[in-house]
Amino acid sequence: MSIVTVSKFFGEVRAEARKVVWPDRKETMQATLMVVVMVLALSLFLWLVDSTFSALVQLVI
Repeated sequence: MSIVTVSKFFGEVRAEARKVVWPDRKETMQATLMVVVMVLALSLFLWLVDSTFSALVQLVI
């Protein structure tokens, strides 16, 4: 790999990085809130399923 190829690669990386559009604060907060809500909902669901199966296993044993 030559110096020209590496230089060209990093030039293209820089050009692509300039095209990135970062979300504003409001969008970031909304996305973070959605992630937290979904994690909590999934955690509650899995806890309920685990508790139910655990109780069923205890009845069988």
